Amino acid sequence: MMNNSDDDIKRYLKQQSQELDSMLGDGLTDYLKLGFASNFSGIMKLGYAIAIALSGALFYCGYQFFIAPDEDQVFWGVLLIVSFNAQVATKLWIFMQTNRNMLSKEMRVMEVRQRAWFEERVLKERVLK
Repeated sequence: MMNNSDDDIKRYLKQQSQELDSMLGDGLTDYLKLGFASNFSGIMKLGYAIAIALSGALFYCGYQFFIAPDEDQVFWGVLLIVSFNAQVATKLWIFMQTNRNMLSKEMRVMEVRQRAWFEERVLKERVLK
């Protein structure tokens, strides 16, 4: 009896894995769209706006670094590094929020399915008795 239960769990987990793969869609753009599927979509839009602004600042500081006279290169180099680090931090935040949304959605789906699976098992056991 334990072996059948293990096989059922393995089949169930394999099905869940396939559904998770289908949730990810075709690529990175579909994955990043999941970040907007929550109550915090306004904050996500602000995060993307900040990332775009930091990209502009990064290119501007890089350009200024290469055309600046020798005495100003340290200033523009530091600003280039700071803008790069800020952009990296912003993009990490965006990916973390997207992961959080995806994981919470998947956990809710798994909880519902787990309840249904256990109810089905209880019904089967009652029928067998």
